[in-house]
Amino acid sequence: MFKRILPTAIAISAGILVLLGAFLPIPPLPTMRFIALQWAMILGAFAFMLAFLHLLRVHLVRLGRHGQGWGSSLLVIVSAVGTLVLVFLQGTEGRWGQLLLTQFIIPGESALLALTAFTLVLTGMRMLRIRPTSGSLLFILVVVVVLVGAIPLGFLPAAGVTSMLTGLANWTQRVPATAGMRGLVIGVALGTLLAGLRIVFGTVRPHSDD
Repeated sequence: MFKRILPTAIAISAGILVLLGAFLPIPPLPTMRFIALQWAMILGAFAFMLAFLHLLRVHLVRLGRHGQGWGSSLLVIVSAVGTLVLVFLQGTEGRWGQLLLTQFIIPGESALLALTAFTLVLTGMRMLRIRPTSGSLLFILVVVVVLVGAIPLGFLPAAGVTSMLTGLANWTQRVPATAGMRGLVIGVALGTLLAGLRIVFGTVRPHSDD
């Protein structure tokens, strides 16, 4: 009973305090809200540390058992510990930190973006093969236009067509894509608000053992 009621009471109190501090700027509610948010950030940092240690533990166990994929586990452990040591010793502005950023992180992100583009094209082709609808055709058309517009094709003789594709790709990213991203952000915000209100009013108890 104690383990079930106390976390729920803390979650409800913190949620009400944050809501009151956001909608009623009456002292000392904004200050208390700021303190609660600072505590949440500290707890989030500790949660990140626990997740990091759990990642190391899982891969150390796999490495000790020489199970399947132990080479990948070794690479994950070395990269995680090496990155942590570099950040602690020099920070992100040091020479090795910048080298890690420019030589590993940015190329890795570029590779992930390239894989995302390839996956989108492959998904569009499969959609056309399995269910050739107007939506699937529009999907593959938008993907192709955006990808072609992002590629530097200034060396081609058809400069007018290239500039038209680039302008169309920029418009697609600026107008429909931005509207879609804003809709996703609004949906996430509404879902988070609904989940928070359910915790505040006690309809769900994610911090208890139920």
